[in-house]
Amino acid sequence: MTRIHPRSIPLLRLTWLALLGLLLLAPGDSAAADTAGHSAESGDGQDTTIVVRRGESLLGIAARLLPATDFYTTGELAEGIRTASGMENDRLIPGQTLRVPLNSGDRGRIATDGTEVRGLYVTARVAGSSRILALADSLIAVGGNTIVFDIKDRQGDLSYPSRIPLALATQVDSLAPIRRPRALVRQLRQRRLHVVARLTCFYDERLAAVRPELRPRSLAGDGAPWGEGWLDPSLPQVQDYLLEIVSEVARLGVDEIQLDYVRFPTEGDLADAQFDFDMWHRAKHDVITEFVARTRGRLIDTNVLLAADLFGVAAWGREADLRRLGQKLPDLLPLLDVASPMLYPSHFYGPFLGVERPADYPYYLVSAGLRRLQPLAEAHGVDVRPWLQAFPYRITDFDAGYVTEQIHATRDAGANGWMLWHPANRFDVALEAMQRMHGGTAGVSPRRQPELLGIQAADDGSDM
Repeated sequence: MTRIHPRSIPLLRLTWLALLGLLLLAPGDSAAADTAGHSAESGDGQDTTIVVRRGESLLGIAARLLPATDFYTTGELAEGIRTASGMENDRLIPGQTLRVPLNSGDRGRIATDGTEVRGLYVTARVAGSSRILALADSLIAVGGNTIVFDIKDRQGDLSYPSRIPLALATQVDSLAPIRRPRALVRQLRQRRLHVVARLTCFYDERLAAVRPELRPRSLAGDGAPWGEGWLDPSLPQVQDYLLEIVSEVARLGVDEIQLDYVRFPTEGDLADAQFDFDMWHRAKHDVITEFVARTRGRLIDTNVLLAADLFGVAAWGREADLRRLGQKLPDLLPLLDVASPMLYPSHFYGPFLGVERPADYPYYLVSAGLRRLQPLAEAHGVDVRPWLQAFPYRITDFDAGYVTEQIHATRDAGANGWMLWHPANRFDVALEAMQRMHGGTAGVSPRRQPELLGIQAADDGSDM
């Protein structure tokens, strides 16, 4: 089924009167900040002119005028002013007239429509810089149509300026590399890309450090905080904070919100961890399911899709994994639009499914997980779109072919697309793999095909 519904939003083209209104705002009235006092003349509708005041810098002028243009970053607008004004350097003279372009002239590439999502993950640092637009065009050139960017990462940093009281009190948005999130979404949508905001939920290093009362408690430590970086998923304060982020982000215009770390911790002394619910009468999966249901409720009156990242082993539905994770797929899937299992081969340890080193058999591992998940997802009308490994961790022979094997596995299993993950955003191998798939030159290594492995498959994962 088709779930991509990018909306085409035209470039911002302000008339001179509209720009003049922005320029005359009092300080603090707008994100445009104080530009009062500039003398200005209208141009041809695509640019305008201003007169430099004493003490002003080119970057300062660009920062103030940025919201009145369709440029994405201050640096790009400063370069545009420099070029339009015929400047050889950044030196300004009081009384000097500068020409300010309102339209960057950036049209970018246009993504192709289709039912298959072909995506790439980018960090907030990349998304907040001018690199994101060049990357978007590179992605589209190799057949991509989806970008996933961090709205809150596992460190707990919000990537955009927030008005949420807890965020303001703890300053978790103080770094906020994406200063203009609506402008980012608009720029990506102009390219007809599907825009996904990734929200890391219950792992949050910054909030866990500054608000230790929101962490699980240690049974052996007389109620001292347990673990490092984890919040207690069952605490109402924790859930409410995340739901406020969901509501705030939904208003930015994204197509989809993707929940990551929507689970309980799986490492450390788990027997010592105490959570804020009666574990004799409720299960972890009840807590997670109820939180996802509340998230669904926040999006009920929007066009924003809801996705969740699933732990790779959750696809096998083993009772031991269910007790640890809290991700019960028959309960979660009816609440989602998209299920994204993290089937990174390197995260499975042998022997698993009859393979001693599952990381060296990407097609086999990914296809086995999807074959188990796909029928259950289809029964609930949920798209399956796995995260695939585009990083070299624990891989004997990592290259573009390793990535294309995983993509072949998703298509052969009937998934609705895929997303490529590299935590450090090194895109060379990922883009090469996508180019091979886009150009029809990507073959599957025969020695990694399931039927040619010469092993007895164990699809229930009992030999993990």
